[in-house]
Amino acid sequence: MYESSICVKSPGKLILLGEYAVLEHAPALVTAVDRHCVVKISPLYNSTFQIRTKNLKLPEIQFTLDADGDAHFRNPLPQKTETQFRFVLSMLKYITMRNGKIPGASIEIDTAPFYHKTTGHKFGLGSSAALTVSLLSALMEYLNKHIEQEDLYREAFLAHRHAQGKLGSGTDIAASVTGGVMSYTMPDSIDKLNGQVKSLLWPEDLHMITVWAGYAASTRSFVSNVNVFRDQHPHQYDAIMKNMMELSTDGAAAFEAGDTAAFLEIARDFEKQEQLLGQKSDTEIISDVHQEISGMVQSVGGTYKPSGAGGGDIGVAFCKDPSTAEKIKHVINESMFDVMDLNMYPKGMEVVHTTEVD
Repeated sequence: MYESSICVKSPGKLILLGEYAVLEHAPALVTAVDRHCVVKISPLYNSTFQIRTKNLKLPEIQFTLDADGDAHFRNPLPQKTETQFRFVLSMLKYITMRNGKIPGASIEIDTAPFYHKTTGHKFGLGSSAALTVSLLSALMEYLNKHIEQEDLYREAFLAHRHAQGKLGSGTDIAASVTGGVMSYTMPDSIDKLNGQVKSLLWPEDLHMITVWAGYAASTRSFVSNVNVFRDQHPHQYDAIMKNMMELSTDGAAAFEAGDTAAFLEIARDFEKQEQLLGQKSDTEIISDVHQEISGMVQSVGGTYKPSGAGGGDIGVAFCKDPSTAEKIKHVINESMFDVMDLNMYPKGMEVVHTTEVD
């Protein structure tokens, strides 16, 4: 056991292009962003675990873990509280199954940057993936088990699926582990766990403005709706997805080549395919609020699309020059929507510090 306090931070993610198509193994463009989940672990010497969530209004919980990683609480938890902590408890069980019994620890979790300060809505920035990477990394340090970046991606991908169910492409895990902006292709099968990550350079003349559309959306329900459409209307689904996959591939190539004009055109075409996919699957991917924001952005010369599953949540506006970027910010700030101060973050998971415990 590591005889110190360990603090780890991992960035969130923002998908720039390739939503839905990435689930069919097309490359997605994704960037790590400067919002972090911070996990701090300190030793406790009586085999007890305690979890504190710095920003969430959840009670501190205390428990022990048995050899199988199952939690035993000193006092029975209300069902709501147990549900709220289920993800972290599933992570602890997974790590115990893979690495053996974990010594008692105090675990502090801070995900405040992933929530709107006023409304408390959670942003679609991959908070659960950032938490997975931070918690896994901190616990491996705590167990004195060094983990290489490639192994961290694989283990975090597995742990995330264990805790959440077999859902998702792994883009958010890749961004939290690797940092920077990348082209990401999900694994071909569950047996090949590491997706393809290709780090890229941000084009010098590509400007990004992120917009909070005002409410959170359920990625799980949106993907589920699209999957129902796929199963019931395979030919229509395949036609739309073929276009989306080609646009994702071409968009990643244009981004890598620094061809901003081509990338902007592809992003516009991709949004149209998202609109069609939403209409056919009866899913509000390009919702009324996204259409409203898109109209405002286009009116001043920019390009706009949702980031992630769509609905509400976050959208990204792109343009080729700083004056247009300022116009986009102005028109959004004059509306009911919010410009988010999000930037590409060049680093992945970082061990921030370790401090000797008296």
